[in-house]
Amino acid sequence: MNFIDVKTTDYFYDSVKWAVNKGVTTGTSSTTFSPYNPCKRAEIVTFLWRAAGSPEPKTMSSFTDVPASTYYAKAVAWAIENGITNGMTETTFAPDATCTRGQIVTFLYRALKGTASGSTNFTDVKSDTFYADAINWAVANNVTNGTSNTMFSPNADCTRAEIVTFLYRAYQGK
Repeated sequence: MNFIDVKTTDYFYDSVKWAVNKGVTTGTSSTTFSPYNPCKRAEIVTFLWRAAGSPEPKTMSSFTDVPASTYYAKAVAWAIENGITNGMTETTFAPDATCTRGQIVTFLYRALKGTASGSTNFTDVKSDTFYADAINWAVANNVTNGTSNTMFSPNADCTRAEIVTFLYRAYQGK
């Protein structure tokens, strides 16, 4: 792994190394990983799909913005089939939309069929939000913590470094 933007001292170094070695992701070029770039919907479902072993979906999705020729077409179909995510509308997936921390943790929670345990005391996570159980699961399972002792920042963009770190922690030993 020779990414000029990933140093051995970075918190995400081991995570990026794991993700590349496991075939979960590659860099954004042969020399860059772009750890601080926001993670797109197409990227996260592809990372999750690859981490699950790239299972063949039963049918392809019919989203108008997911051509069958794209690298993420099978990943999107798999994610929809497995209840990991839905489209943004009945006909669109929005592959280039940026994922938030709340969305990413929810996708991971659903992909790993997590069960919520305990509760967190983040002031920005109300118990009735779609991501509340996923955040409780993620914290209880050491997938991630908040951005501070009292904040999770569920609506903040999730970076490529964050998502590979979440995946690395969630898939340890798998």
